[in-house]
Amino acid sequence: MAFDPAPSSLFPSWSEDGTTISVPIASIANLTAAEADGTTGDWRAVMGRILDDAFNYYDGLADADKPTKLTFQRNRYEAGASIVCKYTILWSTDIDAISTTAE
Repeated sequence: MAFDPAPSSLFPSWSEDGTTISVPIASIANLTAAEADGTTGDWRAVMGRILDDAFNYYDGLADADKPTKLTFQRNRYEAGASIVCKYTILWSTDIDAISTTAE
């Protein structure tokens, strides 16, 4: 299998209509409706869950299926009663268009 850039490869329930994207809460591991609520939720929790899902997806790909223009690393360590996650993402873009460089 080769690299698949489609958003639905990362989020199988992804949909879009040309102006809006939609991803069901259940498509993002461990994300709760309370965390995702547009008024009372917490965007940090949403981003953390998305980063964790993206890393786990990337990490689970065979080397031949990973993109060459994006690399993803995660370091975790305990800090008191917390686990701290540090993500490093290297993403190659075209200079003029600021768009993802073709594979």
